[in-house]
This record gives sequence, C-alpha cells and structure tokens, in this order.
Amino acid sequence: MSSSIVSPVREQYEAFPYPPRDPTREMDRLYTTLIGQLALANHVLWGGSRRPGPDFRVLDAGCGTGDNTIFVAEQLRGTGAKVVGIDLSEQSLSIARERARVRGLDIQLHHARIEELPALGLGAFDYVVSAGVLHHLPSPAAGLAAIRDVLKPGGGIGLMVYGEYGRTAIYQLQSLFRLIAPDTLPAAERLDTVRKTLRGLRADHWATFGKGTYSAEIDLHGDAGIYDVFLHSTDRAYTVPAIHEWLAGAGMELVRFIMPATYDPAFYSSTIDCRQMPELERQAVAELLHGRMQKHSFFAAPIASPQATRTAIGDPAGVPTWLRFDHDGLIRRQVEERPELHLQYEGLELRMTLDPFRRLLLKRVDGRRPLGEIMAALAERFPKVSAADRWVKWREVAISLDQFNLLGVFPPA
Repeated sequence: MSSSIVSPVREQYEAFPYPPRDPTREMDRLYTTLIGQLALANHVLWGGSRRPGPDFRVLDAGCGTGDNTIFVAEQLRGTGAKVVGIDLSEQSLSIARERARVRGLDIQLHHARIEELPALGLGAFDYVVSAGVLHHLPSPAAGLAAIRDVLKPGGGIGLMVYGEYGRTAIYQLQSLFRLIAPDTLPAAERLDTVRKTLRGLRADHWATFGKGTYSAEIDLHGDAGIYDVFLHSTDRAYTVPAIHEWLAGAGMELVRFIMPATYDPAFYSSTIDCRQMPELERQAVAELLHGRMQKHSFFAAPIASPQATRTAIGDPAGVPTWLRFDHDGLIRRQVEERPELHLQYEGLELRMTLDPFRRLLLKRVDGRRPLGEIMAALAERFPKVSAADRWVKWREVAISLDQFNLLGVFPPA
C-alpha cells in the first residue's frame, strides 16, 4: 500500500477532510446516496439476481471520510459480504475508521491512489462506487480504467461526476480565485478572500444568479465546502456526450442514469420531437434543455457484460422489492399517514392518491412475497375490483415508483 502520496489534491483533503464528519456524532444520522443503494444497483445492473453474501464484495474508490463506505456496510450488515475503501488522504481515512468503529462495522480501509488499484492485491469486486472523485484525478481515464480492471465478470460501477453546464458560475469564480487567491497564499487567507468576494458580487453577476449551485455546499461544510468548490486544484466536469466518450475509452458503457426521466427531452418540452434520435443525442438534448445539471450520477458496466435480464413487471413469480434502504421513512410513513403519496426529486414530481387498494398493495411489498401472492390477497380483500383492473393498478404503481428508483421486481430467490 502507498505510504507517501504527494499531490495537491491529497494536501487539500489532509487539511480539509471531505465531507467533514464528527465520529462522536456518528449515530445521529446515516448518510445515504442513490448510487450507494445496493438494491437499486442490483436492479439496474443485474435485474435483482445478484444476492449479497460472503462472496459479494463492494469497493468505495475514493471513500473520503466514509459516507458511502458506511452506508454500503450498513446495508450488508450480517450478510458476510466485504466492504473495502481506498483514499489518498490518511486524515480522511482516520475519520472513516473511527466512524466504522463507532457503528461496529468491519470495513477494510487502505491508503492508496485509485490509479494503483490493479496492483494493490485487493481482489475483484461485484460493485464499485465512486462519487465525486474521478473528476479530481489528473487522468480520469486512468482512474476509470483502474476501476474497470478490478471488477468481477459482470460487475458494475456507480459513478457521480460534475456536470459542465450547471457549474458554469463556479468555474468562472474558480478562474477568478486563481488570480486573486493563488495557491501560494496561506489557506486561511485564500478562504477569507473567497468569502469576501462572494459577499461583494454584483447582483447581475452570473454567480449571483447561480448561487444555488454552491450555497448549500458552503452552508453544510464550511471551509471544506468552500475549498472543494472554489479552490480545488484539479476539477473538471462533463457533458452527456463527454461521459459516453469517456466510458467508451475504457471499454465501458452507460447502463442507466440515476433518474432516467430527467435525461428525456419529453420531460422538458412537448413541442420538440426527438423520438427518432439515437439515445445519446436525446440525452444530450435533455441536458441542454435543462441547462443547469450540476452532477451526473449513473451506473456503468464493461461493454462485454451481458445485459441484465429483468423480471417482467407482471410476472406473478416476481418479487416486488423496495430499492431504497431508507424506504420506511420515505414511503411507509406516507402510506400509513397520508391520503396521497407525494414524491419530488430534481424536478420530477409524483402525486398518487392512496386509495385503499394502493395503500394495502404498498404495505404488502416486503421483498419476500411474490407478486402473485400479493395480488391473490388483494383479490380476496377487494372482490369488486376486477382482475384486469387490479393488474392495471399494479402496473401504474410499479412504473411510477420505478421512475423514482423506489420499486423493482426481482426474480424469486
């Protein structure tokens, strides 16, 4: 393993571990992400067929202070599966180690660069998650190739990289701060310059209009957030075509964006007809119509990987399964307490009346009972609803919740 890694990126994260976390408050909250949701990854990459067990292995490539590592390990608690994290910052790793200790999680953490992965002897992985990391490498292509080389056959990756158009204001300011707060100055002076500059921006400056792209980061993470957004030494962003090109260069392909509907032009315009365009071009049109995508989160796999065989949505032997580890707080509470299911995510909105049929249907989804058994119970409970109507209602619910990465149909165990 690497004992001495020299780079400006490492020095930044030694001084400002990211995201800043306090292990003494670890049990206050479990931080979750969509690309860290293992049931969702299973659904997208393997059609629900890859079951966590002693042979299942997950890598967090560039784990930082451990949000995804901790989250993945909590989902795999008691399964015997292995979770490994690597990072170039020892200070960040020390925080992740203490967080894992507080939770009683067995996680392997290593001080290493992503580019070194194939030579580290860590073995092969079913799933690799890398959130907000590869766009900070000197060569994102080398980092992606290294991750590809440690995948098991059929393995996949969950990635988040910056979006170019949504960070336009940020990149303007980064250029400004390279001039007025260069890296030759002490960190405290650079941070003070950023704060003063942001407070004094003209009302018509692009960054004032785009304040929403960075204000939450500063509010949540303070100095570490300011440094990560405005003073980072190595930072690039991607358009949709650039993502596809980058993946293809590593012999990989995009399997699915986290929220596919937001990459569909029809979501933004009823007058622009792109149905005859290739999928990549449709996605590029959607990105341009949106105009302010700050991040791209997606699943990818080697081009040679077999396509996941999905269980048909109406297969009575299929097992309806929640795709979110934290679905109880998101779904169950609404099902128990509200007359309507209301979901919102990045411009997507779903409002679904929870009539008695839908309410009972959602209550019976537990990841164990097959669809046929659930529908039989509903037929007994609602004899006046015809069989055809019951299946129509099921399809409406399943398709709507799949859009929000909440519900999938897995093959029987």
